[in-house]
Amino acid sequence: MEKLYNEAYSLLPMKEKKEILESLAKKYNMELLRFETFSKYSKSTFTAIFKYKESEFVFVPGDTVTLGYEGLPKNLSDESLDQLKYFSKNPNEFLEEYIRDNFSKVRKATIKPMLVERDLQTVAWRKSNLEELKDFDSDLLKDYNEFKSSNYNRLTLDETARFTKVGNDIEIELYDDISYEELCENLKDERFSLANLDEWEYLCGGGCRTLFPWGDDIDYNMNLFYYTKKGNKYDLEEPNFFGLSIAYDPYKMEIIDNKSFTKGGDGGCNVCGGFGEFLGYLSCSPYFNQVIDYEEEYLNGDFNFYRRIIRIEE
Repeated sequence: MEKLYNEAYSLLPMKEKKEILESLAKKYNMELLRFETFSKYSKSTFTAIFKYKESEFVFVPGDTVTLGYEGLPKNLSDESLDQLKYFSKNPNEFLEEYIRDNFSKVRKATIKPMLVERDLQTVAWRKSNLEELKDFDSDLLKDYNEFKSSNYNRLTLDETARFTKVGNDIEIELYDDISYEELCENLKDERFSLANLDEWEYLCGGGCRTLFPWGDDIDYNMNLFYYTKKGNKYDLEEPNFFGLSIAYDPYKMEIIDNKSFTKGGDGGCNVCGGFGEFLGYLSCSPYFNQVIDYEEEYLNGDFNFYRRIIRIEE
């Protein structure tokens, strides 16, 4: 088991790493697609991409790391400071209070090795077909046919149905209400879990001691959702050093094994409020906590997302 932790794993010969990854594929009944090294923000991981049904997973080695963020970042750019001055004449005091109120506290944590889903899964929305659509709601068929002949590429009917044109086809999704407890039970039935707070922060930041995995400030050369558009791919959507697409869109709040917080976004509150790139993306920090209220009966299919993990046991 010690070989699956970062310090020991990184020193293993390549042949032994591949043997370990092949054995994990057999143990958890996944297809090993390929070996791959992911490098980003001065961190690197040799891993494998596994396939389970329609989803890809990667092996993430365990580690003992420091998590959380307290205090005040240093050497912020003039552009970030100017955005903060909009809220306070003393931007450092404002930011220090914001971090104190919204970020997890500094602590040590030992993270078990895991198999982790690479991309987010939607909550409540599920793929369907034309036959089910007819039975689901007769009025939806009319909406479908109108959309089919329209110039629109996507139509969402609030908490009901969603149509997306993909080439010559139309992808149909229907909305099923689901609670936090129901989601957790469904995952458990398939042997999966949600990452806990420590695990998620590790998966996102790898134990970084900065606000973001790359440093304390926004890189204004980045191609960011809602702020810049340079081609088809946004920088933060690219796989990180573990091969995960994580914390790249402030509107997408990732559900974790914690009834107090979501991670990876604030539902777009700061972006929608016109707060600028720095505060707009501060909720994508590994250590930002979005306070939630699961007393409400159902999860929100437009803002809540999740990823599955398997903790690797001996």
